[in-house]
Amino acid sequence: QQYCYPSVFIYGHRSSGKSHVTNILMEELELPHATVSCVECVSAALLFEQVLLSFFGCDAASLLPRSPSLSDFVRIYRQQSSQFPAEQTRYIIMEKTELLRDADANLLPALLRLQELVEDNVTVILLSEIVWETFRPNTGCFEPLLLHFPDYSKDELKQVLSKNKHPSYSAEFYS
Repeated sequence: QQYCYPSVFIYGHRSSGKSHVTNILMEELELPHATVSCVECVSAALLFEQVLLSFFGCDAASLLPRSPSLSDFVRIYRQQSSQFPAEQTRYIIMEKTELLRDADANLLPALLRLQELVEDNVTVILLSEIVWETFRPNTGCFEPLLLHFPDYSKDELKQVLSKNKHPSYSAEFYS
């Protein structure tokens, strides 16, 4: 079985389309994915629970102990993925990952090599507003594939706005 790249880091300014494009891609291609907001998941426990819930259902998420460690998550993920093998790559989409810099120092390096830890075809996609060089942990870690979403030019922004124009406004309004 051929595995996908273990981690992808997508960065760009706010409202550049990172989340939208990633989510539309997952839905259109019907790829198994879990979307986790680092704003909402304020602890590693919530992150682990959300991933298990998305991929394996509430029974798997209920197997987590009250204060789960990374090794608890890896153990349960391995059990569940062996019981319910994926036919294709599973994707974990982490939004606002710049907030992970304030989390446990081992969490980000573990997410970057999650594929190796859980022995499953899983790719972690990290969405951020800051560049990787600023984000990279000092401890050294697996380097993700980098993808940049540039800012829209003025003409591109006009095109986007005019495609969703309100019928009561003329095309000149958007130019």
